[in-house]
Amino acid sequence: MLTLDARFAQLLDHLGLERVHLAAGYVLDAVTLVRAMPERIGSLTLLSPTRFFVEPFRPLEERILFISGDRGPGADVVPGLLEDLPRARSLRLSEQVDAAWSDTVADRHDEVLNGLVEFLGSISLPQVHVGSTDGEVAGITYRVVGSGPPLVLLPVSLARSQWDPIVDELARRYTVIVAGGPFLGMVPTLEARMLGGYQSVVRNVLEAARPQPGEKLLEVGCGSGAVARHLAQWTGADNPITGIDVNTYLLREAANLTRQQGLSARIAYQVGDAQSLPLPDAAFDVTLSFTVMEEVDADRMLAELVRVTRPGGRIGVVVRAVDMAPWFNLELTEDARRAVHAVGGAGKEDDGCADASLYRRFVAAGLHDLVMGPQYGGDTAARSPERLRMVSGRIGQGLAPGAAQEFREAVKRATSAGTMVWAEPYHCAVGSVAQ
Repeated sequence: MLTLDARFAQLLDHLGLERVHLAAGYVLDAVTLVRAMPERIGSLTLLSPTRFFVEPFRPLEERILFISGDRGPGADVVPGLLEDLPRARSLRLSEQVDAAWSDTVADRHDEVLNGLVEFLGSISLPQVHVGSTDGEVAGITYRVVGSGPPLVLLPVSLARSQWDPIVDELARRYTVIVAGGPFLGMVPTLEARMLGGYQSVVRNVLEAARPQPGEKLLEVGCGSGAVARHLAQWTGADNPITGIDVNTYLLREAANLTRQQGLSARIAYQVGDAQSLPLPDAAFDVTLSFTVMEEVDADRMLAELVRVTRPGGRIGVVVRAVDMAPWFNLELTEDARRAVHAVGGAGKEDDGCADASLYRRFVAAGLHDLVMGPQYGGDTAARSPERLRMVSGRIGQGLAPGAAQEFREAVKRATSAGTMVWAEPYHCAVGSVAQ
């Protein structure tokens, strides 16, 4: 299988681009491309980055712009990165939540646009003439608009609007290439998660929810459709499935992947906010949601799940468990082990749910016959190498230098020995709607 950098190189070659400005909102894409092809990256803009290993970025340091907020779970990331990359530039947005799901470009349109244009204007790249077009090369979809120096926009994690609010204005100055597809952004991460131990967590919830033949199923916050497609294959019956998500970018990718697997007749996707679902009352027999309630007002979302589920129907929810420590089968000193457990996860919104309050919320919402509880999704390096890369990279960058080195070396040793096993914690609840 082609690597991401090989796919990206084919895209640039196809469009006749030697060197480009690059803007990304998912740091693993940027890490891969900077390591593999630094000579083709004229500048790099990172929107709300997570922690990453900075060494490959040092030659590019003066041509990096960080755009970030000063609130929320990611608020401390860029200040830490600037300590290691002090010549990089930073656009710090006051009173803006910094998280993977933040819609920063839409929320702070003028500041992001003006800051990005000012930064790009300080770095000279030649004009190119591609023309308005779209297509797909090596699994990467693209849309080209505008004229001027080339600017490639990669996906922005879970942001609902992506770069869309400023594309037209950027196209007045630049040849803008909006890239997507199943190999960029959060899509491969969401897909890879369902290939590992997370699938067993999902499966346990599905079994507890007991979908019967003919019942209508809803997944709220379906993302790339990985769970919905698994559900369609697992039921093996005539169960109409609806996937709903606020993110049109992810829904486009979900529809493409569903069509490729021949499941389009079984799954319908639509746009909608989990806190105000555009669905009628009591329309579904089983309503499900997986790692979404962290990012919204949890009680409002749960009330909506209850509203759209028929009396006697079942609701199943999974959230990340920030009140439980992940488990690693690693040889670490006790100090390093404590430091690893202390590294924060993806966090949650102020009114979100990522802890054991999930069970109290279910009861308060009137759900009964509550089942399930905490679960760990176990993975191995052999089964989930990309997931390990993401998890170990996030933890390593959250540690002090000595502990980070010990952790990385322990991961390498365990991977080589075939003993690299780890597990991430989740809270899971399934309840029934009152008759």
